[in-house]
Amino acid sequence: MSNVKGCVRQLLFSSTVSAAFLMVGAQALAKPVAVSPYTLTAFRGAPPRGVTNPDDLAISADGAELWVGYQNNASTTGQGGNSNLVEYDIHSGHELLNIPIPGHLDGLKIDPVTNDIWATENEDGNPTLAVVRHKCGLFKIFKFEPELLTGGMDDLVFSLTDPTDVFIVASSQTDITKPVIVEIKGKLKEYNTELKQVLPGNPPSVLNVVTNTVESTDQIGDPDSMTLDPAGDLVLDNRSDDSLYIVRDPAATNPVLRVPLTLDGNAVEVNDTIFTTSTFGVSSNAGAIFITDNKANEIYILSKPFFPANEVYTAANVVNDVGLVDLNTGIVTPVVTGFQGVQGLAFSPIFVAIP
Repeated sequence: MSNVKGCVRQLLFSSTVSAAFLMVGAQALAKPVAVSPYTLTAFRGAPPRGVTNPDDLAISADGAELWVGYQNNASTTGQGGNSNLVEYDIHSGHELLNIPIPGHLDGLKIDPVTNDIWATENEDGNPTLAVVRHKCGLFKIFKFEPELLTGGMDDLVFSLTDPTDVFIVASSQTDITKPVIVEIKGKLKEYNTELKQVLPGNPPSVLNVVTNTVESTDQIGDPDSMTLDPAGDLVLDNRSDDSLYIVRDPAATNPVLRVPLTLDGNAVEVNDTIFTTSTFGVSSNAGAIFITDNKANEIYILSKPFFPANEVYTAANVVNDVGLVDLNTGIVTPVVTGFQGVQGLAFSPIFVAIP
């Protein structure tokens, strides 16, 4: 399905009107706080009027544009409501495009070859994929063959190989033996895009990195967000056991690793996890992390004087912290606390100056 036939730049919706701030007893809700040496600032761009619940983010290869998926409380099974994909100038916060898309937008990534935006939709059922042309906002929606899917789709990742592979999180599967990560097989099709299994929900052998023991009973019951690590491995958040799963080359000695996560000594559920590299594999010691707060309807920018190479950050969505992750121990150290509903993270290797 396509929203238009020609490529004509779309009209903006209320480009100069921001959403109202939520007030409680005439007192604004408290803002999140960063620990030193981090600095947290509000992104200058405001959500268009009537647009709510920012979730995933994606940043263009040149660091000039920020794309944000607003979910608007649309049904997670795609049976009611639209989401909005909004493009901002990353420096000024000026709204460039505002694109209503049917369904519940979730994962958001930029195709490294075409620079178009790919958005997975409907995490709990009736999954679709919207491919949005980055220059004008026109989109097409694609569906998938049902054989491997009993639920929806959450996040997606482009490999950095040539040719590029596309991996998608199969979420809310009702059968634990069905895959939790699938790969697109061949070309996109309007109704029956082919998929192949990458990781089942019950992998037969998993190495626990923290305990250095092999496990055979792990179940990935609530897969959520996914990213690439600097080695090109898939890193999947699983909420049902508060862990990160690292999916490596099938020929590796231990092709699947698990890192159980803790914060202040307790198991901690996380949503988005990122490395300090961009979608395009570019890293920098002087970048910035963009963060969405789904409940506050806010976007924040987290910076510090120096980002060591390949740091790992995660959005601990239950305790509402953003934390630095040690992949050897699984310990999450909070660097920002006090969000209302922290959700998405995206790293820009290009430093964003805040005047």
